[in-house]
Amino acid sequence: MDAAMIGRVLWLRRVLRRRERWSRAQVEDYQRRKLAALRSHAVLRSPFYQRFHQGLRDRPLAELPVLTKAMLLDHFDEITTDPALHLDDLEAYLAGLVDDERFAGRYWVSSTSGSSGRKSIIPSDAREWAMILASYARANQWAGINAGLLHPVRMAVVSSTAPWHQSARVAATLRSPLVDSHRLDAAAPPAQIVARLNELQPQVLIGYASMLRMLAEE
Repeated sequence: MDAAMIGRVLWLRRVLRRRERWSRAQVEDYQRRKLAALRSHAVLRSPFYQRFHQGLRDRPLAELPVLTKAMLLDHFDEITTDPALHLDDLEAYLAGLVDDERFAGRYWVSSTSGSSGRKSIIPSDAREWAMILASYARANQWAGINAGLLHPVRMAVVSSTAPWHQSARVAATLRSPLVDSHRLDAAAPPAQIVARLNELQPQVLIGYASMLRMLAEE
């Protein structure tokens, strides 16, 4: 992770921590302002939303038409607010993804597993990716995970091992000598996962809630 990204993530971590002390009124005001900015940007920059939300710009969120995953993927090239992003190109990029390289030198792209039938493709620019990284760091802080020079941490992550999964992309960006991180495939047989965890003896275990329950029972 380069110095600029490190600085941005550290700053956002502080921002998020301050927001934890916000009142309900402050949270709701922030949500309203950010939602208004998001809708204005989408209508201005996305040909799809210019049609989809035509005449609905000032309507409450609950009254807007539902955008399904199928619609998102069928109209991806029109929905995106960056005309340089095309679904076919992003899918080809993900198919060859190995480490932490960015699409067009700018976007960190991740994908869902496609368990519901189709994979969602999510490109994130530097500002967006920094917020995602900061949110992961925030969760680690809540869990009391504080790796440092005097406190290295051995971590096991039971999740998808596909390089395009968001957790794998985050791990590739945040790779640190202070965190000895091991990824285990959640689709592997439970006995195999348990044997590997017993071998690793991690101090931190991260995984899907359903997987963690199964492992606790084991």
